[in-house]
Amino acid sequence: MIHLALNPEVQEKLNTELVESTQKCGGLNSETLRKGNVPYLHAVLRETHRLTPAAPLTVMKENSLSDVEIHGSVIPKDSLFALDGYSVGMDIVDEPNEFRPERWLPKAVDARKGTSAEVLDH
Repeated sequence: MIHLALNPEVQEKLNTELVESTQKCGGLNSETLRKGNVPYLHAVLRETHRLTPAAPLTVMKENSLSDVEIHGSVIPKDSLFALDGYSVGMDIVDEPNEFRPERWLPKAVDARKGTSAEVLDH
């Protein structure tokens, strides 16, 4: 909710989409909230989760096969390291501190295919 309060233009666009979908589907029901009927709502939810995840997501991993070099730093074989979901979402997108639900709409998702940012969509 904080992201909508801080971004009234997003709130207005979302409200318009929800009103139109509610009218088209004959009221508020499961059909009203289907992704195909309210893509902007789903984009707002994805962007909210990217900026303010509900729970920390950290994956512990061991590189048991060999040393791994990442950006010039070597992580020795058998080291344990953590990968966190929050940083991934911040490192790959343009203007990571901006609340931009449009980055999750189908056109933007299609534009990421075949790039390093495609990892966000899986």
